[in-house]
Amino acid sequence: MDLERDLFSVTTDGKQPTDDEMVDAVEALNFGATVLTPEQVPSRATAAPTGPVPDLIQTALDRARDEEKLVLLDFYADWCGPCKKMLKETWVEPRVVAKLEGFVFVKVDTDAHPEVSKWFRVSGLPDARVLSADGKELARLVGFKTADEVLVALEAANR
Repeated sequence: MDLERDLFSVTTDGKQPTDDEMVDAVEALNFGATVLTPEQVPSRATAAPTGPVPDLIQTALDRARDEEKLVLLDFYADWCGPCKKMLKETWVEPRVVAKLEGFVFVKVDTDAHPEVSKWFRVSGLPDARVLSADGKELARLVGFKTADEVLVALEAANR
């Protein structure tokens, strides 16, 4: 994310700072801030990938179809601290390893495969996506996630 260029949204659950407090905090960092109503927020549906499916992904989708599994893409980079933490704590946790047997699990190095990251519009790491065998996104996990958080997401996507 480039704060000089990119728009991003922050949502709160009512227990967090008020909209005015959030705007004040962002403006204190010399950035502009605007509060949008839910109707003003661009739909995530407009961010769907377009163009031909990258070969790496098509191979995973074909395998998922053949094996009647879902696809789990783990976007990471060697320089990403939270990615390394997930590698050491989350992806190796025995319950997660067992659950991944039901998925075609593909680790996508964003530096080695920038075309795949661009196609999925990955904007932060780590980023994990669960896809059906036809390529429909079923779940997205952005940022460090614990084993329990990953298991909940995988279970929900597998329903």
